[in-house]
Amino acid sequence: MLTIAHYVAKDIDHDILERREFLEHIAVKFPLHVLHNQEKLQTWLEERYNINPLFSLGLFILDRSGRVLADYPVLPDRVGFSFADRDYFQQASKGEFAIGRPIFGRVSKVPLLPMALPLRDSAGNIQAILGGVSALQSRNFMEAFYSTRIGTTGGLVLVSPHDNLFIGSSKDANIMLKPTPNPGVHPQHDQAMKGFRGVGIDTNAGGIEELAAIASIPSSGWFVVAHLPTAEAFASITRMWHFILKNTMIVVPIFLFLAALGLRYQLRPLMKAAQHADRMTQDEIPLQSLPVVRNDEVGHLTMAFNRVLSKLLESRADLEGMAYHDTLTGLPNRRLLADRMQQALSRVQRSQRQIALLFLDLDGFKPLNDRLGHAAGDAALCEVAERLCAVVRREDTVARVGGDEFVILLSDLNTDARAAAELVANKCLGVFHQPFVIHDQAYRLGTSIGIAMGHAEYSPDQLLIAADQAMYRAKEAGRGQFFWAMDDSVC
Repeated sequence: MLTIAHYVAKDIDHDILERREFLEHIAVKFPLHVLHNQEKLQTWLEERYNINPLFSLGLFILDRSGRVLADYPVLPDRVGFSFADRDYFQQASKGEFAIGRPIFGRVSKVPLLPMALPLRDSAGNIQAILGGVSALQSRNFMEAFYSTRIGTTGGLVLVSPHDNLFIGSSKDANIMLKPTPNPGVHPQHDQAMKGFRGVGIDTNAGGIEELAAIASIPSSGWFVVAHLPTAEAFASITRMWHFILKNTMIVVPIFLFLAALGLRYQLRPLMKAAQHADRMTQDEIPLQSLPVVRNDEVGHLTMAFNRVLSKLLESRADLEGMAYHDTLTGLPNRRLLADRMQQALSRVQRSQRQIALLFLDLDGFKPLNDRLGHAAGDAALCEVAERLCAVVRREDTVARVGGDEFVILLSDLNTDARAAAELVANKCLGVFHQPFVIHDQAYRLGTSIGIAMGHAEYSPDQLLIAADQAMYRAKEAGRGQFFWAMDDSVC
């Protein structure tokens, strides 16, 4: 039950984060100069919606007073309508990403979830609000919540404790967007509203005892309840208990006696081999060939297992090298970088330290590659990798994430993390002062660097996006320099 609750909660959390990241991504590129041109706003929203229609009820732009300037898909009477009284508009107007209270739409007349994000000018001032609306029962939103089945009579309930609201139910549509019970009616529900997460037993509104598992949805503050009547949950256990009780007194003693005589000798080597293999799967001992005790069926099975294990070890070593490292430079690739970033962020959460991410893009590489050919370009990239590795600590990571893009992860930084990151950035700029000798000729390359500072609450993708955007600012400012990420929530 708890596994199901966590699975559904993770799926809903992913859907919400996906929509938030989409809004943040398109907000960065929003053309503020078209705010007063409804036709161009409509076209801009249509293009973004068609590229990635995450919000089933569309995207919209609000002015600073809460009036709808444009929307897509177009709903009758939505343009010009005021949403100034909505909680998501009021929160976004304060400069924050907002997930609104689930409601029945004034225009769409269906249960929906709004989200909003402020649109800022270059000075950081809020000029408008970008919003998106998803129907709570759309095809691409909360699919696992409505498709997951729990037994015959069980189901799932989605609750917003902040709003004291039932958002939905996979079994009972009548409670959708209805208020939660008053305190004291259901003890386990009261505990869940106070933050309890886990498994317990309570009596539902119909007087039926249920087994309930509760899991959090971090991105929204909601929680999922997977519930199943105890009569159904424990039915198979009850039947099995009666069967065992009825037959144990006769069958078990005879079976145990015969098994002790006949199977102990035959299965002892197999049991030892299984125990040995189990220890290997638990990482208690390294993967190695199992000992062959007898030259019988068990021995042949053990030898066959050893041959398969040998092949698997060879294949795993080859695949790990290909899956996690760049084939040209030997540096970690994007996949291994993401894993190390996640580990570094986990350590940051325990130690209260920080990490820094440097996103480097080479300046002048394309002309060199076009003029001298790919072999010369590859040689230059290998030389760049060697120079970058020479300026970082052993515990830091230098990764190649694109054609001429490199990322440096500085982990476990102390209170002077910003100064340390700038020191490494200057060293990286310095390694390009010396020309690159290719085909006995000297060529000069440069780099532009974007830096983002991370804490435990940020994801690897957020840091990469922030550092990448800062790098583009460095290029636009003249190249050969570094810029810090502008997003205060990341750097």
